[in-house]
Amino acid sequence: MTPRGKALLVFAVLAALAGLETCRLENPEPAPESAPSEQFSATRAIAALHAVSLDEPHPLGTPAHDVVRDRIAGALRALDYAVDVQHAFACSPLATCGEITNLIARRPDQPLGGKAVVVVAHYDSVPAGPGASDDGTGVASALEIARAIRHDALANPVVFLIDDSEESGLLGAEAFVADPTRSTDAAFIINLEARGTTGTPFLFETSGEQRHLVPVMAHAMPHPVTTSLFATIYDQLPNDTDLTVFKRAGRAGINFAYLGGGSQYHTPLDRFANVDAGSVQRRGDQALAMVRAFGAANLADLANPNVAAQGGAVWFDVFTAFVVWWPAGWTVGIAAVALVLVLVALVGGMRRGKLTLGGVALGVASFAGSVVLAAGLGVGLTRLFGLQAPGALFEPYPEPKVAAAWLVGIAAALAVAGLARRRASFDAVLVGHALAWNGLALALAVMLPGAAYLLAVPGAIMAVLAAARATLPVGEVVASVGSLIGAATVSLPFALLGHDSLGDSSVTVAAVLLALITTTFAPLCSDTAPRLALGCLVLAVVLGGIAAVVPRQSATHPRHLSLAYVLDADSGSTRWQVDGPTPEVRAAAPFEPARRLVAPWYGALGTSDVAPAPAEALAPPTATVSTAAGDGTRVVTLDIASARHAPRLTLLWHSDAETMAVRINGVTPPARSTRRRGFLAPGWNRIAIRGPTAHVEITMQGAAPVEAVLIDTSFGLPASADALIRARDASGAVPVHDGDVTVVEHHFRW
Repeated sequence: MTPRGKALLVFAVLAALAGLETCRLENPEPAPESAPSEQFSATRAIAALHAVSLDEPHPLGTPAHDVVRDRIAGALRALDYAVDVQHAFACSPLATCGEITNLIARRPDQPLGGKAVVVVAHYDSVPAGPGASDDGTGVASALEIARAIRHDALANPVVFLIDDSEESGLLGAEAFVADPTRSTDAAFIINLEARGTTGTPFLFETSGEQRHLVPVMAHAMPHPVTTSLFATIYDQLPNDTDLTVFKRAGRAGINFAYLGGGSQYHTPLDRFANVDAGSVQRRGDQALAMVRAFGAANLADLANPNVAAQGGAVWFDVFTAFVVWWPAGWTVGIAAVALVLVLVALVGGMRRGKLTLGGVALGVASFAGSVVLAAGLGVGLTRLFGLQAPGALFEPYPEPKVAAAWLVGIAAALAVAGLARRRASFDAVLVGHALAWNGLALALAVMLPGAAYLLAVPGAIMAVLAAARATLPVGEVVASVGSLIGAATVSLPFALLGHDSLGDSSVTVAAVLLALITTTFAPLCSDTAPRLALGCLVLAVVLGGIAAVVPRQSATHPRHLSLAYVLDADSGSTRWQVDGPTPEVRAAAPFEPARRLVAPWYGALGTSDVAPAPAEALAPPTATVSTAAGDGTRVVTLDIASARHAPRLTLLWHSDAETMAVRINGVTPPARSTRRRGFLAPGWNRIAIRGPTAHVEITMQGAAPVEAVLIDTSFGLPASADALIRARDASGAVPVHDGDVTVVEHHFRW
């Protein structure tokens, strides 16, 4: 085969694999309303969404929130489920607290006690948006699953927990887990979430010891998009969902979400019209299959210490067709055996005169150089063309920059491998690459076993093929194509879905992933490598130029910009606060030229762009303080309230005296997880109340004075903000998360 033919072949294989993965990641058409009753129908689920939810924000503490809750309870009762309404005051580990109402539904014919599967979705939304996808479709899917299984004869009962205040600190899940009369039988959790309005659903999180869970999941889940790498990465992040609370309580579970349309997440655009029926269908099919699979499983094993002690698992789907898995402990052995095979290839190649130690060293250097160069080009591409989207991670037209990232990754590996091949044979570079793949796989298997398959699978295939070439007539093309298929199978899903997951950060990640894939076949293309690398770079520059001029935002992918009116009630000063105002917003008020520290209790996070604002007659929050001294300690009791009945209160304090314990309305917040990074400046403490009043007890060591600030927050802005709102609308930006707020601060000491 000619050099050009070899290059055409490997690029055709790569393109075919990318096309196959793309097709397999596409969501199915929604099943119609007339679909068989035992099936999940997104059409029925979306009809339920319209029936029980509101196309307006419904956070905790609003009348709309209560309307949605009561509608959901009615829908569950209409399905002949018994609905237990749980009222409780709950706190998160970050001392965010509130009064919540959970709905807990069971089939009346299912006995109480024993081990149960619990389907979890939350019915509250953020203040900025209606929450149609997050988590309206989760609730609607839970209702559709409840309908589909209401006549199933399952070995284990199925409970539906439609919980409250997930957006305010997972408070509904905290309250459920804290009540043993309701949560003792919760053995396996299936959580339904969305971090966007569209896209391919992922099974992205599991409880810690997965070895006894993955075989059930792998056997039963249709169209799986899942990998232990998702779960491993998520465990390193500070992000939380309701499943976090259950995992902390030692319960097993899995978590589903779709991630596309991230610009609409937690904004006014998360509304009925933007719900993707295909995403709802695929996630619903997967969740229903898991309910039935674990409804029939031996859930007693989940609480068995001997079973849990078996440890974790490594798994990944293959083109969404099936799941490959093995016990996590095997990964070290796989990588070690692969390294032995690489040594066999090395010794055999040296005996047959196919390679030298120096050539293999060049191969290892080629692998490392490819990754480093690809990362550098990815970062450079982003900076050179200004591809960062201000105010939003997710742009409407990411295709040019994603394609450019792929091309610079391919170019990097081709160029570096081409240089290595000038002084080393094909086998030397192949063995060097295989040595690097498997050496890294072994190290990663020790540190992060769930992620190591990304290197171990291609590395093992390369090792087998390299060893085979030492004794068998295995051609260069076969070795290269086989290695390419192994690497592309495990890496392409991340390269294709990276922008939905990471936004702008995906440029560098995609470049590195494509460089890794290309190292499997780059030694084959040495004769054409200079021209191929140059062509890829030229095309990447063209695409980067296109990416630099296409719109960074649109009506469906807006910039995020929330406005705040802040009154310091003690000084009487007022200000507008905006993080990164658009030119239109900046022109609507006399903003200071540089950001200013406005909330020292948040450290570097407490800076904002500010402008003077008109005075408003807003009553400050109040704090009644009393102190009881003890033996070296004191208990400070505060009754705090919003005089204007704002739905949120925040108390912050700073002192040389150490805060030993806190109780809010008689509840002690759970211990904080180590994965939660602190967001307060040194020495500051904080509690947040979802409600207008609270009784707080703070136990302190020492008699040093305390500086405190009490803040109440209401949703929306005074009428004087109309010009700023119009300017934001004209710039195409939308509020996000808490949205626009009015804040009153009261500073005091005790």
